[in-house]
Amino acid sequence: MSNYILKYGRDPRVKYISHLDFMRCFHRAVRRSKINFVFSQGFNPHPVMTVAQPLPVGMTSESEYMKVGFDTELRCDGIVAELNRCMPPGFMVYKAYKLNAKEVELTQIDSAEYLTETECAAPADIAAFMANTELIVPKKTKSGVKESDIRPHIFELEDLGFDGASQKLRMVVSCGSVYNLKPETVIDAMRKYCAGFEPSFTVSHKCRMMIDGKDPI
Repeated sequence: MSNYILKYGRDPRVKYISHLDFMRCFHRAVRRSKINFVFSQGFNPHPVMTVAQPLPVGMTSESEYMKVGFDTELRCDGIVAELNRCMPPGFMVYKAYKLNAKEVELTQIDSAEYLTETECAAPADIAAFMANTELIVPKKTKSGVKESDIRPHIFELEDLGFDGASQKLRMVVSCGSVYNLKPETVIDAMRKYCAGFEPSFTVSHKCRMMIDGKDPI
């Protein structure tokens, strides 16, 4: 068996598809393809795959990763071309990387870069917001909603401008199995700590996922 890391993404046409629906979509694409994936055993076999981080509904991305296994060694460009032939419009595989050992562990992903745009009548003061030593907001966890200090998990927050109707932001925040911070939670903290900032509709695009500041592949 040969293991590969796939880098893929989705555009606005399919941003409201859930993670489970994407998994079903990928399974069907695998069955349509001419690639010999490794399948699980049992009554309902499915492709053996590990997704780095489920993408929230409503978010677009150009930097998602999954680990997959094939019966034989294949050309990386051939994998990309064949999967893109079988995937529905809106999903795109950008790159395949063959693992020679365990040199890339998707569980080590620790940060992500987002471009976020939020509708508001007045922009938030980003410099003042980042000057706070703590930012306490409710955050959903596996055990329920808890108060959490997200300030240590905001590595960068840049104001890209305000056009009179919406403010554009670039942020680098914690992402992964240890601590995962969504852009919407950052916006919630800005609502709480920035006077006069009343955001409404927010959209985000994931640009990168990283391990120690570098792309996984």
